[in-house]
Amino acid sequence: MPFLPQLLLVGLLVAFHVVVARRLLRIVVGGDRRRRARMRAVLLIAVAIIDAPLAHSFLLYKHYSPELIDTVMSSVSSAFLALHLTVLVFGLGLLVRDFVVRPIRLRTIRRERRARGARLARLAERIPAESRLMAPARAGLERLSTRRAESEPRRRFIRTAALAATGYVASASSLSAMRSEESRVDVVKIRIPNLPPALRGTTIALISDIHSSVYMPRDEMERYRKTVNDLKADVIVVDGDFINSKLGEVYPFAEAFSGMSAPLGVYGVTGNHDYYPRDIETVCREVEQAGIKLLRNENITLEKNGEKIHLLGMDDPHIYEINGYLESGKTETGRIENLMKGVDEAGTSIFLCHKPYPFEEYSQLGIDLMLSGHTHGGQIVLAQLDNINLSFASLASRYVQGLYRARSNQRSQLYVTRGVGTVGVPVRVNCPPEVTHIVLV
Repeated sequence: MPFLPQLLLVGLLVAFHVVVARRLLRIVVGGDRRRRARMRAVLLIAVAIIDAPLAHSFLLYKHYSPELIDTVMSSVSSAFLALHLTVLVFGLGLLVRDFVVRPIRLRTIRRERRARGARLARLAERIPAESRLMAPARAGLERLSTRRAESEPRRRFIRTAALAATGYVASASSLSAMRSEESRVDVVKIRIPNLPPALRGTTIALISDIHSSVYMPRDEMERYRKTVNDLKADVIVVDGDFINSKLGEVYPFAEAFSGMSAPLGVYGVTGNHDYYPRDIETVCREVEQAGIKLLRNENITLEKNGEKIHLLGMDDPHIYEINGYLESGKTETGRIENLMKGVDEAGTSIFLCHKPYPFEEYSQLGIDLMLSGHTHGGQIVLAQLDNINLSFASLASRYVQGLYRARSNQRSQLYVTRGVGTVGVPVRVNCPPEVTHIVLV
């Protein structure tokens, strides 16, 4: 997600937490102004403590990411996210109560009071003011007021207990959802128009967004490497984001993923995170020494059973040069021309591009299949309704996870993997890590 949307998101969450804290303070403390003033400072400090890691994860980690902070975040990430989801659940409930339910209820009460007052006024006109009949009525009203005052602490306790129960249910549900996010292998059959019979059944093992870091240690990466190798696919592709934000993270990645092999080879492209250390050449050198051939604005021809597959790949910073190429038929750098050099439009072509965003543009080059990652499938998915993905990633792109077909070229398809790593808050919800086993049919 671009920086400005991330900044806006963090700002909205901080504002939301401040509003929720004030509403919670009013419910728990009531009308006692002295107690409210003492508790206000405590709640504001609590909001700062809750949101400081969030601001770091979304805004600062690209440029400032000490290992100590990463280690702490890794150890408390589940509880951290559960706390945020808890605040979201009953915070939204509070706001709905205060701004929807309460106004409706107050209007109803006012109407009832006006109607009751009118009835009492008409009744009072018939009874003399000095009548003894009024004395029991006044005494009853005084007892009612006293009873209401005595019951206020009890009502406040019930409200607080209800909030605590809501928070407990939300936390338990959040932690349960996070524990269920184990990695899995997704088998995806993709029908390629006019695919030669000799290429039918070709298999591709796809893994993306590893994000080597303290959140993705070497032993876990080795398990993913074993999973990919065990698929025994014809070709293995790694679709970018080998590291998270530091140059030193490439070394455990290279050690963990060395030894991958496939009959047609192991290939990859760079992702946006691979450029954060500002030393992409070192990153690429270490990745290639691990046995992953990087396609950097170029293509390679694979051959199976006498038929050819063109495998193309672009470096992440240059993927949008396609716009200039489509407008004028050429680029100043020649990268798109080099990408398409020797590619037979009638043949089968597979394009590796870390970000899925420019799919429609590349489909106009006649690409049969584009393989992307980057979105993490949303990572924290509030709900999945058929093809509708309710997550922050869906605000930036209509391509979040799964298979898509181009509008401008019905022959072209895009598959977006959920990847295996995380970014920002190191937790996935309703979005398990994915190693993809693609079968061309």
